[in-house]
Amino acid sequence: MKPSPAALSPLLKSDAQGLILAQLFMNPSDGYSISDLARFAKVSVPTAMREVDRLLDARLVTQKTFGRARLIQVNSKHLLHDAIKQIVSYSYGPLAVLPSALYSVDGLERAFIYGPYAAHLRHELGPDLHEVDLLLVGYMNRIEASKAAERVEGYLGRAVNVQFVGSSEWQKGETDFVKEVQSRPLVELELCT
Repeated sequence: MKPSPAALSPLLKSDAQGLILAQLFMNPSDGYSISDLARFAKVSVPTAMREVDRLLDARLVTQKTFGRARLIQVNSKHLLHDAIKQIVSYSYGPLAVLPSALYSVDGLERAFIYGPYAAHLRHELGPDLHEVDLLLVGYMNRIEASKAAERVEGYLGRAVNVQFVGSSEWQKGETDFVKEVQSRPLVELELCT
């Protein structure tokens, strides 16, 4: 399967590369297996392995091996680390940090990125990505959920605008807001469990 071209940054060659970089650079203290990175980027293990091998060759990441398993981690001492992190944060960063930021929100059932950011991910042209529109579905403490999203704003370098809908409201899809959101590009976040 050939990875699609990068929708969010012309400096990256594919969405797969952007997502792998985001997972590594936005979570620098964590290590990931090739399978973890492939699952996050929604590509095959061989595709993820090729991307990781390129990053290893450039010394942008390091690896530890445990038998046949490889644990990949960002090389925070690389001279281009900060520049790459800034590019990745702007482009694919929300997909890497929002799921873990929302982890502790009780009652959250589903989370979606919508609006211009989601449209760009679907290769639709639109306005510049100054903010991220986040839709939270479920019955949760809205203050707690807003604070969770707010905590990543500084890390992403942009505002995260949070909207809420109840589960039944989302399923019925009858309100004007829900109809509009459901008719446009959506990117569902895989919430950490």
